[in-house]
Order: sequence, then C-alpha cells, then structure tokens
Amino acid sequence: MADGTNGPTAPGRARAGSEQVAGLGAQRERPAPVPDADDTLQAVLDATRALLWIKTPSEAAAVARDLVERLGGSVVPAGTAGAETLPVDVSFGVDGPSLPAAEKSSLASMLLERHLPVFVRDVNRALELADQTSRFAEDAAVDALTGLPNRRVLSRALGRLRPDDTVVMIDLDHFKSINDTRGHEQGDKVLRVFGHTLAATVRAADRAGRYGGEEFVVIVSGPEPGPFLDRLRAEWARIRPYEVTFSAGAAGGSEPRRALQAADRAMYRAKRSGRDQWQWATEEDFL
Repeated sequence: MADGTNGPTAPGRARAGSEQVAGLGAQRERPAPVPDADDTLQAVLDATRALLWIKTPSEAAAVARDLVERLGGSVVPAGTAGAETLPVDVSFGVDGPSLPAAEKSSLASMLLERHLPVFVRDVNRALELADQTSRFAEDAAVDALTGLPNRRVLSRALGRLRPDDTVVMIDLDHFKSINDTRGHEQGDKVLRVFGHTLAATVRAADRAGRYGGEEFVVIVSGPEPGPFLDRLRAEWARIRPYEVTFSAGAAGGSEPRRALQAADRAMYRAKRSGRDQWQWATEEDFL
C-alpha cells in the first residue's frame, strides 16, 4: 500500500525532489507538475502570442524552452538524448541542437508530442517573417546599386544637421557619355564603384549617400571638407573603371534645405568652371 513517499506516482505527475530521468545519464531537478487542460491552453496561447515579438533565434529558443517547461517537460542537449526525448529541435540554431524531454508515455510527453511540432513550425515561420521585415527595412534605407544610404535616409540626416557640419554635393562629370557610348551596364558599374569608394573614404563621423542618378551627398562632420575631397579624388583616380571625374560644392549651416541648395549651386558652378573641382557656396547661393 502506498504511503505517499515510496508508492507509485500517477501517470504524468512529477514526484517531488530530484531523481534521475532514465536514459539521460544525469541527475537533475524534475520539471514542474504537468498542467491541466486550462493551463495547457494558456501556455500554448502565451507562447504563440510571444512569437509576434521575437526577432532573433535566441528569443525563439527562450520562448520554446518556456513552453516545454510549462507543459511539464525539460530541454536537454541532443547529445544526451534518450528514449524520453522528442525528435524536435527547439534550439533554432542557438548553442547546438536541443530536444524536449519528458518521461515516456507520461501526460507531459503526450502534450509535448501534440503541441511542439506545430509550435516549432510557427516559430520558423515567425523567424522568416522577422527576417523579411528586417530586409524590407534595409531595402527601404539602402540604395540597391551602390549599397549607400538612399535619399530618404539622407533627408533624415540633413534634418539633424549641426552648426559645424558641412554639406557636400557631388556629381560625376560627363556621366551620360558612359551610358551613351558604353551602355547602361557600364554606367551602373561606375556608380557602384564610386559608391564603394565613397563609403571607404568617409570617416565614421561623416554620413554619405546616393541622392539620385549620378549625384551623391556627404555630410562632413566639421567645417573643412577639403581633406575629405582630396582623399576621395586620389582614391577615385586610383580605382575608377573609366576616366570619369567629379565636381562638388560645399556649404555650411544648420538649415538643411538652404545648405543643400547652396551646395548644389556651388557644385554646378564648379562644373561651369571646368569640372573636376569643388567650390564653396557663396552668400548668393543661400538666397
């Protein structure tokens, strides 16, 4: 007759204290008691709701582990797997494969078998959607051809100009002739290489992007753009696929629209003055 200490345990109900789970080869704490039907439903709903907020595999693995434990099981490394484990990896690539485990033929085991496979499929789908969202956000911010921030991002950066920032407008000289004589594929190559050159030349404190067509904008942190433009010109002359030069205009000031327009006017004045040079904006350029 059972005395409550050494007698049999009802199926699926965990004994108090610590005991060895057969086949796992390690002494560890038994999981919490198996939930009733209402608790089971609530655990699955909570875990599924949590998938709306995950962004990384680590977060997904944490949600899965919590669900396994709320259903009365535990998570063990795949290398220690025995008959008590289910062949459902809940690591999602984090720290090696791991499997849910529960005493064989117990209620916890049945709950895990019923709910875990569907939940893992939901997790994988949630991670796919999170990755898509991340890529969509990146696509919305990055110019696909050059890899630089696009005009939308530049507009936000211009809206945060500081008084000592300098706006530089850059335009490739005679770019249309590349498209006309060598084809748009080679024109795209010129833009791509120039974008990479620009990204490699700016300092960490500077911000650069493609404004549109063959125009690029750089926000130089500081009042003197000369050293940056000298570096860019030297590196571009070394790496450019064709002998394409660039003209630039520079303007200071904390008013984004006026600074950008002034830099643009200075850049066109540099072009009219012979190209392959840069000029400061004058007071008239701000009017």
